[in-house]
Amino acid sequence: MMDDPIKNESSGTEPEHTGGGAELPRSRAVRRFGFHSRISDREPFVRKILDFARLFWLFLMLAVILSGFDLFRRIEVERDHRTVGIVAEYRDIVLLSRQTGESAEETWNRIKDTGAVGICASELTGKDLAAGFLPLYYGSLATFRPVLRFALSLPLDRAAILVENADPMLETIVDYLRTRYSGIVTLSMTEGTLIVLPQATDELADAGTLPDFTALAFAESTRTRAVYRPLSASGVDGEHTAASVKWLKQRYPSISCVLPAGQMVSGYPDLAPLIRTLKELELSVAQAEFVRQIGVSELYSGMAPYIIPLHSLVREELISRRMSRAQVIERMVRAVHERSIRLLLLRPYELYGVDKMVPFIEDTRTIAESLESRGYALGWPETIPMRMSSVGSALGVALIFLACVWSYARRFCGYSDEVSGVEMAVVLLSAAALGLCVWYVPAVSRILGGFTAAMIAAEATLWALDAYEKPAYGLLAGLLVTVAGGIAIASFYGTTWAMLRLSPFSGVKLTLLLPPVLIAANDLKLRIHPESPSDILRRPPLWGELVLAGGALCAAVMLTVRSDNVSFVPGWEVNFRDFLERLMWVRPRTKEFLAGYPCMIIYFAAERRGWLEHYREVFRLGASMAFSSAVNSFCHFHTILILSAIRVANGWILGIAVGLVTLVILDYAGRPLWKKFARLFA
Repeated sequence: MMDDPIKNESSGTEPEHTGGGAELPRSRAVRRFGFHSRISDREPFVRKILDFARLFWLFLMLAVILSGFDLFRRIEVERDHRTVGIVAEYRDIVLLSRQTGESAEETWNRIKDTGAVGICASELTGKDLAAGFLPLYYGSLATFRPVLRFALSLPLDRAAILVENADPMLETIVDYLRTRYSGIVTLSMTEGTLIVLPQATDELADAGTLPDFTALAFAESTRTRAVYRPLSASGVDGEHTAASVKWLKQRYPSISCVLPAGQMVSGYPDLAPLIRTLKELELSVAQAEFVRQIGVSELYSGMAPYIIPLHSLVREELISRRMSRAQVIERMVRAVHERSIRLLLLRPYELYGVDKMVPFIEDTRTIAESLESRGYALGWPETIPMRMSSVGSALGVALIFLACVWSYARRFCGYSDEVSGVEMAVVLLSAAALGLCVWYVPAVSRILGGFTAAMIAAEATLWALDAYEKPAYGLLAGLLVTVAGGIAIASFYGTTWAMLRLSPFSGVKLTLLLPPVLIAANDLKLRIHPESPSDILRRPPLWGELVLAGGALCAAVMLTVRSDNVSFVPGWEVNFRDFLERLMWVRPRTKEFLAGYPCMIIYFAAERRGWLEHYREVFRLGASMAFSSAVNSFCHFHTILILSAIRVANGWILGIAVGLVTLVILDYAGRPLWKKFARLFA
């Protein structure tokens, strides 16, 4: 079968195309649909416009123009907010200073010289206080003198803090505890002041008890910005949490940002007082990646847009993935470059060995230099302004959605290329009505987003596949449909809320699953696949079909599960991705260059050479992965738009190259195998 070339037009087996298209069989005429105009250049301009191919591209161009205002505003925001801050934990600075024999201030100056701009000051738990993180005595009331226990007549399991009278922090600690807790008891003694908290020691073992006052004082003395990390505590409501944060900010102005720590946001479920106080104090909130806390979504929603995305690498993940220093550096740089992270929390990890200071300094400097080489400035980042979509981009999304639906319907029904003025007016008026509905009704906007992305991917695939006689044209046409649709989606849906991951795009899975269904329906209806559904059901299945169907099903499940879920990505693939990142500056998506575009190239060859008539449909469906993945790249609104466009272009170029190499391998290795096993599989 693979040796029989497809018959050319001059052989007499297929009628010659004369411009009208009437002589072609129905399936061939439909495949060529949209690429050959039936209107002469000598006819009036209006008649030329009323040609489907020209009109479709005109609609796409108009959609991009309507999206232009929001597009330029988003690009401007991304261009003006390219400052990245590197921060370190104060406790890590203390440990490093002990290893080097320097003071904490000398160690910090060395770290600051690499580009770091801030420190993290955590709220200490009961375990931290018992371990001696602050110069005080902490334990249950039962651990203190019996005369105190009888004098206070309080439960012996209540947590108690003893601060010496000579300690300059005594007044600060007492004032803070009175602000944060209700019902504390104080008792002056010869040794110092005993403060009995209303909670038991078990309740405060892993809960926030006292701020790390030494870290905050260190930030003030070194004039360094501080990221305060409050912990939730049993019995502390929202009002007391807000009051304690306000108290700290008034006494420690170096606090510039709040990063919620622990499994629950401090003050939950009543977060309104904390949100109100943070806005009043002009404090931003750090948004840690891949961290799920109870109440964090409510906090971010209330604090928008005063949010700074932060990335850190926990030690457990580093060990489980066996990451090297180079991988840690690449991950940090990629978080900034690909996901618009603006705060990096760096730590001296166990992989540095015993002497952690030198490798920590080297890696921090390397990260800083890599960011600067990519055009980022080191400093304290600003929050992005609140930006909502305009009616223009809403009209653009509606128009591109209806243009794709209209194109698919005309192809599906086998209509000619000629378009009436009434049909054009109906599409435009419908787009205007749908655009206003999208702009005014949020529910319609959310639903339309996923279907728009899916229709763009399906149409881009069909425009490419139907031009099998002109592969270069088809590949370029599919890319242009994808880019135009991606720009429209990114302009309307890429608001501040989306850029901060507060309103996730819900159409990612739909964009992967719906296009193959639409393409299969189109091919069966138009008999592009040589058999109808009834023909397929009446005959026994072929082994080749079963193998390909099983492989396609496994691939679909894998792609759906892996989408946005890095835990299912094996280590070798992570290393391969890192290699591509270094090679191409922005890594293309694996689904595009290893599956989608190679399937498309093989389909082009199969059509032109008369190969695999019953199996071409598999490659047509596989080709949809290329443009589905490319459209999804534009739906990652936290990624800089220019980088998404470069990623799509890289996937297009690399995918075509891989497809051509695969085709050469099939020519020289696949042909003999097919001759030997064709009867078994076909």
